[in-house]
Amino acid sequence: MLFNNGTNNNINPRKRAREVTAGAAITTPMNSYSLQMQPPQLIELSQLHQPNVVSTGLRLSFGGDQQQYQNQNLQNQQQQHQHQQRQQNLVPSSTLFLSVVSDELATQIKRQREELDQFLQAQGKELRRTLAEKRNRHYHALLAAAEESVARRLREKEAEVEKAKRRNAELEARAAQLSVEVQVWQAKARAQEATATSLQAQLQQAMIGCGAAAVTQDSRRGEEGIEGQAEDAESAYVDPERMVSSGPSCKACRTRVASVVLLPCRHLCLCTECDRVAQACPLCLAVRNSSVEVFLS
Repeated sequence: MLFNNGTNNNINPRKRAREVTAGAAITTPMNSYSLQMQPPQLIELSQLHQPNVVSTGLRLSFGGDQQQYQNQNLQNQQQQHQHQQRQQNLVPSSTLFLSVVSDELATQIKRQREELDQFLQAQGKELRRTLAEKRNRHYHALLAAAEESVARRLREKEAEVEKAKRRNAELEARAAQLSVEVQVWQAKARAQEATATSLQAQLQQAMIGCGAAAVTQDSRRGEEGIEGQAEDAESAYVDPERMVSSGPSCKACRTRVASVVLLPCRHLCLCTECDRVAQACPLCLAVRNSSVEVFLS
């Protein structure tokens, strides 16, 4: 950059042109650095062949300065061309880097996907195994509960069967006992029937004997002529407790007719009233165990 003031009027114009060219050369590297940061610019060819005329202020142009300026422009163009080549070289390298990065990324994604698939498969296997174990445990628990329920019901049924067996045995024993008792009572009944038959025969014999004695006594009275005599006042009195004897008299009270046969002595010796209190036979003094009431016709 040049500063033109009044004190420099003596300076040679050619020197001023060199300073201007040097100033342009100094600023050129700065432009090359700025080109690296900016996208490449297109330069028309007409500008390359168009001569740049440097004004010296005296309306004169110099060929040497013009040639130097053209060389500087060519140098700038070469630098721009090299920069473009470097940019073009950077593009394949960046593309290669991107391809390498994309390949590595694809490899990482593939590996991560494989690991994820393996993890999912392992988790699926673990889940299936866990579900199978839970299903087996549930199945075994159901079987155990069913077996326990069946065993409990079987035990209850066995207890009921044992109870029924014991009850049946008790009933059979009771039936056997009752059968024995029936047989005993049947034997007693047959014995009582035999006793009653013999007593009936004895009573009939006694009645026959008593009737014969009464007939003999009546005939004897008739022969003696004892009849038709008036009764005195004492004989006219009737005792209400006195019963007309139509059979043997009671051997205990001697007022009522004997109608009870004592066992086992088989003596017809008591009336029904004395039979309630008598403990032994009044004839043989044998201890009684039962009695049979008979009705004499």
